[in-house]
Amino acid sequence: MKLEQISENTYYIPGAINIGVIRVKNDAVLIDTGLDREAGRRILRLLEKNNLKVKAIINTHSHADHFGGDRYIVRRTNAKVYAPEIEAGIIQYPFLEPLYLYSAHPVKDLMNRFLMAEATKVDFVLNVKNKTELDFGGEFPIVDVLPLPGHSPNQIGVEVDNVLYCADSVFSRKVIKKYKIPLFMDVERQKQTLSFLEKSEYEHYVPCHAETTNDISELVESNLDVIRKVEEFLISLKEGTTEDILRKLCQEFEIKLNNFTEYYLMMSALRAYLSYLYNEGLLAANFDEVLYWKVTRLDKVG
Repeated sequence: MKLEQISENTYYIPGAINIGVIRVKNDAVLIDTGLDREAGRRILRLLEKNNLKVKAIINTHSHADHFGGDRYIVRRTNAKVYAPEIEAGIIQYPFLEPLYLYSAHPVKDLMNRFLMAEATKVDFVLNVKNKTELDFGGEFPIVDVLPLPGHSPNQIGVEVDNVLYCADSVFSRKVIKKYKIPLFMDVERQKQTLSFLEKSEYEHYVPCHAETTNDISELVESNLDVIRKVEEFLISLKEGTTEDILRKLCQEFEIKLNNFTEYYLMMSALRAYLSYLYNEGLLAANFDEVLYWKVTRLDKVG
């Protein structure tokens, strides 16, 4: 684990999830904290080695791999935690994530560290509908947070000195190749986020699950391509129950679901597409003891 500098005040810690660090002298603001207390311990040890004290944590969203280290770091530094609305609720009550994935009291297999990080108090709940400034005082530069929803309901990005920490708004080709269909919980807003990124002109982008880059266009196109392929395939099926569609989707994209976590995450991803296509008038819902989806229009796909 190492601290990589991007600009005068911006750094990141490369890893399975890239951790953002805003640094001014001996103070630091973290952007996300990794999966669990071990990640938090390693981050804190690295910062202490670099004579840095954690002043605050900004959580971009409420998936466990982004706030799992919060509690460990907060207990040892008294850092203040910032998170957007909705996401803040799950950070403080992690049981909500397996609960909404399962839609009832979850099976015990879903109550794991990948879905339920340790709860942490959120000191400042952010209402981020447009770009919003955070002032950490002293010599810290103004930190802008901006909405990047889609992957999760109220995901945010963090902008400092023309560097955008863009969370899980895009995934690398390596991640897409591994998981085939990334988790987007709101397809319409994910498309809007990708459109924003495509038009943006930041000097540097720091995604959490991709290499840092000066040009995000290739990442945007890779993610849009997946969305297009999933939409086109779902429309091609004409009709079916949600379970039937999930089975065929996994066959088409060569996805093997081995446990409850993989199953319900993929089911959530599928339901996001079904919801989007239904709201766009491309699918109809028929009820005959079970819910059937049926294609209504072919002219608006993509």
